[in-house]
Amino acid sequence: MRKFIKSFVTAIYLATFAAMSPVIAADQNTDWEAQVKKADDTYWHDFNFSHSTALKAHLTSDVEFYHDLGGSIIGYEALAKVNAGMDGAKNRGRRMVVPETLRILPLRKGKDIYGALVMGEHDFFSTESGKVVKRTLRASFTHLMLLQDGAWKIARIYSYEHKPVTDADK
Repeated sequence: MRKFIKSFVTAIYLATFAAMSPVIAADQNTDWEAQVKKADDTYWHDFNFSHSTALKAHLTSDVEFYHDLGGSIIGYEALAKVNAGMDGAKNRGRRMVVPETLRILPLRKGKDIYGALVMGEHDFFSTESGKVVKRTLRASFTHLMLLQDGAWKIARIYSYEHKPVTDADK
């Protein structure tokens, strides 16, 4: 009887471990979410404070940008021309994510994570001499980020539901 119980317990242990191994394997990149968030944060830091050429490192060469008010911009070169308009602006606008709205979801092919959706709301601010003066807009966004050569890059940008901020929102 003792041998039967020992065999039964061993069988339960092995079955449990075998059932969990796909979960363990699927979680091979446990820090993927932190990597995606860091890549997104770095992109927006460069967007807010750096020369537009710094943005190239964060984007795929076939990046596409879709805006509910401004239309679409297809390809890195086209987007670079638009972003270059920010360079040297005395009162450059600033974008900040609304932290409690941020969601990052994995995209998988089998157990491998190849991309992520970064979604939420962001606020836009006017500035004077580099200092934030007031919030002007709130909008929703979704970014498709892809893992390319070990780096997370933005492939698709969707910016929508732009709404001016009213006095009640401030």
